[in-house]
Amino acid sequence: MKRALNGARPPAKAVDTAVVHERIWSAIMDHSLPPETRLVEGELCMIFGLGRTRLRQVLQRLAHERVVTLMRNRGAMVSKPSVQEAREVFAARRVIETSIVETFIKTATRKDVKRLQDHVAREDEAWRNNDRRAMLKLSGEFHLLLAGAADNSILLEYLRDLVSRSSLIIAVYQAPGAAPCPPDAHRELTETLERRERAAIKLMTQHLDHLYKDLILEQRKETGIDLRSVFGVRQ
Repeated sequence: MKRALNGARPPAKAVDTAVVHERIWSAIMDHSLPPETRLVEGELCMIFGLGRTRLRQVLQRLAHERVVTLMRNRGAMVSKPSVQEAREVFAARRVIETSIVETFIKTATRKDVKRLQDHVAREDEAWRNNDRRAMLKLSGEFHLLLAGAADNSILLEYLRDLVSRSSLIIAVYQAPGAAPCPPDAHRELTETLERRERAAIKLMTQHLDHLYKDLILEQRKETGIDLRSVFGVRQ
């Protein structure tokens, strides 16, 4: 590569805010950043090589998605859902996801079913490898994949919000050391959907009820997290 004129170094490649958003969002979703973790702007700017203005755009987007809380004169932190919110989120998911399953039964293509089957295979692999981060991520993505096949962008948007909030709820209220949702329920649901059986509606309700019943709905105190240990320091 030719050197820049006057011996100056070429300008560094601009950091993509979408990439930064995805990294922070994924760290929250897989519980690397638990609720009430302070998102210190100075540290994040250094870690990602991003200016404060552009970092704040990322944090504002995460706040719009309700996974980050912006506090006046105190910066940002990972949101912490209340017990009441936990109840309401899972109640809303029951309503929305049973409707999505009913639509899937009526309108899904063979390609839609194949996508679910391939996804469950990836969940199985994550379990065999004991890859907790992949387990958590893939578990939520299964529900979004199902919603995407229902071809309703509004419901998909609502469900993305609810799945994000569910992940935070599980991070706060699931019993310590409990395993993420196993892929068995998703596999059984996929097999029932392949046969276009309305029993899939009941299976989805039971699946969500199982997730909810595994929660210990009492307030807990979170410990501090070192952001650099999660993301690493940018070189």
